[in-house]
Amino acid sequence: MGRRLLFAALALTLATALPAPARADVYDDNPAAASRGAEDMWVFARRPSDGAILERHLSAGNWTDWASLGGSTSSGPAAVGYGNSIHLFVTGSDNAVWTRALTGSTWSPWLSLGGYATSAPSVSVRRGTINYLDLAVRGSDNALWHRAFIPGSGWSGFASVGGVLTSGPASISQSPEMLNIFVRAVDGSVAQRPWNGAAWLDWIGLGGGIYGAPAAVSRAENDLDLYARGDGNRVYQNHWDARGWTGWSLVGGDGTAVGSAPAAVSDRSDREVLFARSGDSLVYKVWDAARGWHPWQSFGPVAVPTPAAPAPPPPAPLPGELNLLTGLRCTPPGGKLRVSISIRTPKGQKRARVSKIVFYTRGKGRRTRVDRKSPFVVHIGVNKAAGRSGRVYARIYYRRSAKGKLHRKTVSRRYVVCA
Repeated sequence: MGRRLLFAALALTLATALPAPARADVYDDNPAAASRGAEDMWVFARRPSDGAILERHLSAGNWTDWASLGGSTSSGPAAVGYGNSIHLFVTGSDNAVWTRALTGSTWSPWLSLGGYATSAPSVSVRRGTINYLDLAVRGSDNALWHRAFIPGSGWSGFASVGGVLTSGPASISQSPEMLNIFVRAVDGSVAQRPWNGAAWLDWIGLGGGIYGAPAAVSRAENDLDLYARGDGNRVYQNHWDARGWTGWSLVGGDGTAVGSAPAAVSDRSDREVLFARSGDSLVYKVWDAARGWHPWQSFGPVAVPTPAAPAPPPPAPLPGELNLLTGLRCTPPGGKLRVSISIRTPKGQKRARVSKIVFYTRGKGRRTRVDRKSPFVVHIGVNKAAGRSGRVYARIYYRRSAKGKLHRKTVSRRYVVCA
């Protein structure tokens, strides 16, 4: 399947001639994506301001807003669908690998898996009957390190798989019991380390010249797509099936530049989706069997939405508006209404000088109260029988100036007496 690579210390001298990785590739600060099945898709990205991990997911066919999962990270995330769960992995600020899992609608707390990583992790579910969960990182010695979760037994310890890596790894299982891990080698090409179900095979070179970590996805058994950011910061693809590797080609012939290495996910055997950074935002690109590659589209800024502004205060009362506060929609027979009045000066007019307000009711049992000082609040007895309604009035006496003409204005409000 291609030339074999020698990961010798001498090869480090070649690295000085290669372009430096983009800023977003430091600790592989790329997005991650995972799926548990058709129409289920989760996208994760690291927020640079505080290292927290943010997530968006499909819900009833629509994308949710970004939400924070917290964490103190020094790398981009890795994620995988595992049964009915989503498992998320990061390299923490202590360089250990940390994880948390979504089961149903509940996220577990962050849990340290230890180790010492100098890249983002990579995670995949191994096809076959046992459902191993394979985790890989670049270690402090720049070698590839691997550990596996074994159902019923838990996590194995980290073990070195060798090599000299210049990026984080990408892992995938396209056939039963098989595992393939892809990395960027010291000369900028892509290298593959296969596990055949019993042992690790020798490194295999896949050529290319890439920046940052590759990404791998398998949408069906014996079908594998490998993606990487290459020349011109464009995304390239190398496809493998029973006929072998196709070789590297521009994804969909699209020359759009992106700002990070891509993440790849498949929720159905006829669809794959790529995600990548573009400045402070993400972009995505869809392939489906019916139409092939769609254009890159914006996925929006990687940011939790700003909380909605509080509701505006209620509008100022109109001039002379009367506000009645009468308890539970009615006033007990023989009880009293608490009556208040708010006075607003219309725009462009002088402020009214209120001399007094006379509150009163009409009819048999008429009541009257006078108030000469703000805030103009009185309690006035009701004069209607149980189950009946009446009106309470307020007559405002005011001047526009100290010696101006005395004006008056009357307003009223209906009230109800409890039955």
